[in-house]
Parts: sequence; structure tokens; C-alpha cells
Amino acid sequence: MKRKILRLPEAVINQIAAGEVVENPASIVKELIENSLDAGAKNITVEIVSGGQQLIRVEDDGSGMGPEDALLCLERHATSKISSVDDLQTLCTMGFRGEALAAISSVSQFELKTSDGTATRVVSEGGSIQSVGPCARNQGTTIEVRSLFYNVPARKKFQKSSSANTAQVTHIVEVLSLAHPEVGFSLISNGKKTIELLASSEKQRIEEVLGSFEHEIGRKNGSVSGFIASPVRAMPNRTGQYLFMNKRPIFSPLLSKAVKSGFGTRIAEHAYPPFVLFLEVSPDLVDVNVHPQKKEVRFKEESVLFRIVQKAVENAFSSTLAFSEPLFFTPPPAYSFAESFPSSGFKMAAPEPVPELGLVFQDVPLAVIGKTLVLQRENLIVVDLPAAFARILFESIKYEKPQSQALMWPLEIALERGEEIALENLAELGIECRVLNRTLVIDALPSILEETHFPYFFAHWKEGKKMETIATRFCRSIKKSYLLDEAFLLWRKLQKCRDCLYDPLGNPIWAELKETDLCQIITGKKNS
Repeated sequence: MKRKILRLPEAVINQIAAGEVVENPASIVKELIENSLDAGAKNITVEIVSGGQQLIRVEDDGSGMGPEDALLCLERHATSKISSVDDLQTLCTMGFRGEALAAISSVSQFELKTSDGTATRVVSEGGSIQSVGPCARNQGTTIEVRSLFYNVPARKKFQKSSSANTAQVTHIVEVLSLAHPEVGFSLISNGKKTIELLASSEKQRIEEVLGSFEHEIGRKNGSVSGFIASPVRAMPNRTGQYLFMNKRPIFSPLLSKAVKSGFGTRIAEHAYPPFVLFLEVSPDLVDVNVHPQKKEVRFKEESVLFRIVQKAVENAFSSTLAFSEPLFFTPPPAYSFAESFPSSGFKMAAPEPVPELGLVFQDVPLAVIGKTLVLQRENLIVVDLPAAFARILFESIKYEKPQSQALMWPLEIALERGEEIALENLAELGIECRVLNRTLVIDALPSILEETHFPYFFAHWKEGKKMETIATRFCRSIKKSYLLDEAFLLWRKLQKCRDCLYDPLGNPIWAELKETDLCQIITGKKNS
């Protein structure tokens, strides 16, 4: 009987492997850069022509290879990264399978130049070695991949346009550079240098590639560090999210959800916060061998890691400028605009020391303009008072059990015919009330709610929205004028909140105005 199962030829095996590893030019660039990083390169240059379809060249100054390793690295499952099954549990390198170079060379015209002191050149075409010999090369490795998929027309036909491939390669170079700020990266596309990143700090590299982020998660959070954006910059998708595990870029819906959970009510349900997060996880607690391109990983302690990430993000909103409270408050005397803004560089007059104690007021309230408080510290601080009140009210309700205070006279609110009120829900907010003859009778209110403002609060509460929405809309709707000392007291209460940066819906509560900002406001131009 004729056999149905056959052993596949080596060339077919390599092309099947290439289908898993080599998806497009960007996937090749990723594999080659990771090899350079594992080799300890300090500078990596990537060059592409026609989006990588005609040429991909990756050059580094890493450790390089000798003649024997240069030839062996093109064989399948030949690697310097692991030697036993146990090594899979403690992986610290970017690559480990030994498939990439064999797969790439099987679908291209491939050239390798490498030197660890002895330079070697290997030329391959369609996975078949054409020549091996010495060459001139300083320490490091250069790999050229030409005519990608020349021998697999079906794969080549489904490749994207040159511009789309260029964009993907650019993205890969930028992403890998974020996790390795100590390495210089360059990208040349069609003869033009489009990326040049010198070795720098983590923060500087992120700002060069992605711009600035408002909040930093410091190393003090242990296994989690990085940067998160302001809630107002939330996006409709995850394109602004960058997650690295042991410097390896990964995709994890679980950890993305953990970050969003850390934002709490500051962003909408279907919005996604931009972030760049770095996780340091013991290799034996994560399995990176679950995806052909190592994009996804599996964690052993998912719930623990979820809480760690969530808490780190929450803490990032708690940390802010340390505003010191004055020992006592006396509204400053009347002042003139000219005195407060001297002609020499818009410097504010320094606060006077307290004679008896020789101390200086740290936060000096200057004025209330409409519903905005203006403070002086090193720079001017402008505070959105309704937003501050909304944050204080929200946290009072959510994190504390509001203490009721009896009203001198009961407050009555007429109810519509058939309107039902969940008195137990109001009681949870510290509102003691009863229904009498289609009238809601309020006997006591929490101290943070004024009697005259309660009808506004009740109107928003009846709409059945979440408390963050109720608190924010209520504080925006009430007609209230603030005295200077009253506004400053609100500011001091805000400093005791878990989040003194954003209102419950994620809008900024205050902003700092520097000298350059004032110049721009007054002149309409940037200060030169």
C-alpha cells in the first residue's frame, strides 16, 4: 500500500517556517534588530529600499561571529541563546529559537558579513549556500536581505505597498528603541535618513519618539515603571499603548485593562489611555514561547500582576507637586497689577516672611476671577474651582462615609406624580430623607452639600448617571461665588484628595503658568 505521509524536503520546511516568522519586511527588521541587541550592539543602523521589498540591511557593532558560527547560524534551530529545556524557563534574550535567519534566507537573496576578530562572508539564495569566505569587516555584523519573496510569488503578491511597509518598519525601529535607550538607532529609507536616535536616557528617548507624557511611574514602584498620558489624551483605540516585559515589546489586553482600571473614572468607558510601561518580571514567571513572533506572553500570576500595574497607575495620579500649606492664612493686602507683574521678566514679588518665625508662605492666594482661583508659588497656579469641588465631593462620597448634619428646618422638594425615590441610595450618601404626600422631605445633609445647592444635586442624581458624572455636572451647574479665603480653603482640601490633578471625569483641575506662558498670552507670540 502506497504511503500517504511523506517527509518534507528541507527547502519546503524552511519556507513553512518563513510563513510563521517572516510576515513582511517589518518582521524581518524586528528579528535582525533583536539579534543585534542580543549581541550587545551599541549602535544599530537599518536601511531599506522600497519598504524593504528590494533591500533590508541591518548593521551593528555587536560581538559578531567567527567563521563556524557564521555558517551554522543559517541552519534551522541553531542558536547561541539556549542549550537545554531548562533554559526556556530562564530566558533573558530577545531571540532563542534559532529559526529566524534560516527562514529569512529561504525566501530571499541573503548576505551575511560578520566578525569577532576574524571576518566572514556568507552568501545564500533561497536557503541554499552559494559561497563562504573571508571579507573585510570590523567587529559586528551586517545582514543584507534582497528581493524578498522572489521565490514565493504567492507571498509576494499579497505584500502591502512600499509606503505601508516603510511605515511598519519605522514603527518597529521606534518601538524597539524605546526599550533600549542606551543603544543608538538609525533608519535610512530610499537613501534618506528618517530616524537618528543617539544613546540617551529612558525619558529622553520616549520624548524623542513619542513626545512628552504628563505622569511618570518611577522605579520606586518596583516591577513597573514608565509614563502615562493625561486622561484628556485618551484615544479611541490602543495605538498609543506601548508595553514592554523585560525590554521585550508585548501585546497584553489584560495589562492594558489594568492600566485603564488604574485611571478609574478619569476616562470614558470606550477610551484607551496612551502609555509606555516597562515590566521587570522574573523569567520563570512568564512564558514567552507561546506566539510565533513572540508578540504575546503568558504570565503565571496574572491577577497579582494586574493589581501591581493598576496600583502603580493609581499612584502616578497621587504624586504631584508638593504644595506646602501656610501656617495660617490672612488674605493679602490690596495690590496693583504693576506691582504684581514688575517689568523685569514678569517675576512675581516674593512673599514676605513671618517676622516671629522667619518662615515664608508657600502658596499665596492672589485673586478669584469668576470661578478661577489664582495662586502664586514659584509660578502662577490657576485653579478651576468647580472642578476642584467636584473632585472633593466625589472622593468624599466614594471613599468616606459622609457624616450627616441635621438641618434647622426640613428641606422640601416636590415630586412628580408616580415618581419613586430609592431612599436607601440617598441614605448611603449621608442624606436623611423621607417621602410625605408626594414631597421629598430632607432632614439632614452631609456637610459638603449646602442646603441651597441640594435641589441641583438631586436633579442630577435622579438622572441615574454614575457618581463621577453627577458630581461633575452638579458642581458645574450650581451658581456660586467664591470669596478668596473660601476658594483657598477649597484648594487646601484638594491637596488631601487621592487625586488632586483631575476632576472625576478626567479634566485638569489646575494648571501652572510659567513666565514663557505669560509672555505668549500677553504678546500672542512664543517667548524667544
